[in-house]
Amino acid sequence: MKSVLVFPAYDDNPFLSILLGSARSAGFRVRSVVALPDFVAEADELGPGDVIHMNWTAQVTQRPRTPWGAAQGIRRLLAAIDRAKARGAKLIWTLHNALAHDARNVQQDARLGSELAARADIIHVMNRATERLVTDYRLPPDRIRIIPHPSYSGAYDRPADSRSQETARELVGASRDRFAVLMLGHMKPYKGALDLIAAAETSSRPLTLMLAGRGTTRDWRAIDAAIGDRLHAVVHRDYVNSDEVPLWFDAADVTVLPYRRILNSGSALLSATFGVPVVMPDEPSVLAEFGDEEWVVTYDRNDQVAGIRRVLNDASIDWAAKGRAALAFADTVRPEVISDRFLALLRELSA
Repeated sequence: MKSVLVFPAYDDNPFLSILLGSARSAGFRVRSVVALPDFVAEADELGPGDVIHMNWTAQVTQRPRTPWGAAQGIRRLLAAIDRAKARGAKLIWTLHNALAHDARNVQQDARLGSELAARADIIHVMNRATERLVTDYRLPPDRIRIIPHPSYSGAYDRPADSRSQETARELVGASRDRFAVLMLGHMKPYKGALDLIAAAETSSRPLTLMLAGRGTTRDWRAIDAAIGDRLHAVVHRDYVNSDEVPLWFDAADVTVLPYRRILNSGSALLSATFGVPVVMPDEPSVLAEFGDEEWVVTYDRNDQVAGIRRVLNDASIDWAAKGRAALAFADTVRPEVISDRFLALLRELSA
């Protein structure tokens, strides 16, 4: 049985389960690891027909606190990859970010990107402009394959009975008669929660800001301090379990993703899955992938707070129509379709 060794693989992220679903059904043995020592041990068992599926680099370059620690991790990772490739294994790299978010070891992260690009038999990208947008290292054009990010249709269970927006808002504690703005996910600084709060607090439109997700004590302390008395806000300061995810989107009118740096956005696809339109900065990556999409509204990234505020105040926007467009888009990137396309890449490598 041919193996696919996935690193790093996080249990709370359904992306990899979706991407590799068809591979499992087709008979590949999918082996998932999170820690670098486990990857090294598993990689040393690979041989002809087996595939390493590399994903996020932060586990190697950002988990260590020092550049020296990151360099040691890179050395161990690349040595294991080189040994496996010498025995006939192949490498596919799904490139999620140009550099790890909130990178403290930036030079080491760029170096790892360069080394992986040089070794990868296939570089799987999800944004059509990736080759142009990645500037810290070179991506060999002949090894790039474009398969878009999947939607999350079927990945989250919804109640058997239909639930109204009014009921959902009551369950999360949001106001029934205010425009509901959602930001769901890890509240890391680069995601711009403080900019969203500033925009919402000065909006002329009565709204409820819903913030839900994991964050450090420092992250949430800053967020709590920024939420003033004028802003009606609902906060959930912890990871949102998969069975609760639909509830937050059912309560929302719009999702705002005020990210300061972005290449791909699973959060945008998650929102589209539930028929909730998205507001995002006019980053080149966003315009390349979603610039023509009706369900995505962009704002000036160089004037973030004012840009978000202008969008939220715009009474001419038909958010319900954009929600329907979001659902239609999600149907074009259904999980089974994207998973089958990724399976074709694995078969190409394992032949």
